[in-house]
Amino acid sequence: MLELYIMRHAKSSWDDLNLSDHDRPLSKRGRKNAKKICELFVKRNISFDLIMLSTSLRTIETLKILKKKIKKPKKIITSKNLYLANDNEILTKLNGVSQEYKSVLLINHEPAVRNLTNFLIKNKNNNLTKLLNYKFSTSAYARVIFNFDNWNLINEKSGKLAEFIRPKDI
Repeated sequence: MLELYIMRHAKSSWDDLNLSDHDRPLSKRGRKNAKKICELFVKRNISFDLIMLSTSLRTIETLKILKKKIKKPKKIITSKNLYLANDNEILTKLNGVSQEYKSVLLINHEPAVRNLTNFLIKNKNNNLTKLLNYKFSTSAYARVIFNFDNWNLINEKSGKLAEFIRPKDI
C-alpha cells in the first residue's frame, strides 16, 4: 500500500509587493497553521519516506517548520520543476518514485494540489471531496491511499481519498 500526502504550502506574506511570487515568505498566520499541521503529524505518528516540494520560499519554509518535529525522511527532493507545475507534470514525477518509498509528502501550490487530488481519487461523491473542491486552503493536506506498491501504477482514479484536513479543522 502507498500513501500520498498532498499538502498546500502555508499562507504566504504579501507585505513586500516587490518580491516575486517565487520569493514570498510565510506570513505569521502561515507559520502558525504549519505548526498546527506539524503537531497533528506528530500526534498521529505520521512519517514520510520521501518529501517532494517546489523551490518557492513558502514551500521551503513550510517544510522547515515540519522538519522541526516530524521524523526525518529518507530523502527530500526540492525541484524547480514543481513550481507552477500542473497535475500531469507532478504525476509524471510521482510515477518515477522508487518503490522503496511507501509514504510521500508533496508540498506544492494551487491549483495543482486540488487538480492532482481530484485526478487521483475514485471516491468523489463524499463530504471530504466537496470540502476539498470548495477550497484547498493553505496548510491543508489530502491523504490518498493506493492499494498497490508501485508508484508507476498511479493514474486517474487509482487512489482513495482517506483524509482532507485543514488547519481550522484541528
